[in-house]
Amino acid sequence: MFLNHDTAFAHVTPVAATRISATLTAHTLLETEAGWRSVDALQAGDAVATLDGGFAEITAITKPDRAAPLVHIPGGVLSTCSDISLPADAHIALHAPAGWSDAPVVSIPVKALSGWRGVRPSLFRAPDLAQLHFADEEMIYAQSGLLIHAAPSHGDSFFPRLDYGNARAMLAASAGKFGQVDTVAA
Repeated sequence: MFLNHDTAFAHVTPVAATRISATLTAHTLLETEAGWRSVDALQAGDAVATLDGGFAEITAITKPDRAAPLVHIPGGVLSTCSDISLPADAHIALHAPAGWSDAPVVSIPVKALSGWRGVRPSLFRAPDLAQLHFADEEMIYAQSGLLIHAAPSHGDSFFPRLDYGNARAMLAASAGKFGQVDTVAA
């Protein structure tokens, strides 16, 4: 009755689950089973088109606790139907030149595209970001042809993830410009 139970229970720190997500602006168009819809019109349970030809269910939609610098991608670049702005730290899929990877595509940070085919940093930060969560890693279609990488927050990824310098080197190689790796962060 008067026993000391101070040490009876272990203090357990929960292990954080791997979060698979993609952060987008609210006006980004995604292909759903009901057609093209903006991110702000989606809700958990909706499914979006993926690289493998299927649809992946959105398990949750949250609002990030940060504003992010944006990168503007003009319409027509990367198979987009119209202009799109993405957070600079988002990752997208590109087909790599022969010999770069055995995977069908590689994942590169959007900021590495700055200066390539009219892609440029924006002076604005996105106040209307949405983070889409998925059960599995996905490449989701946006603005008709752009593939956005919904990746694990940490750990391994099926798709090779290039850092800024290697992404810039790959872009230079695909344009036939071989030189030193650009390691300057955007």
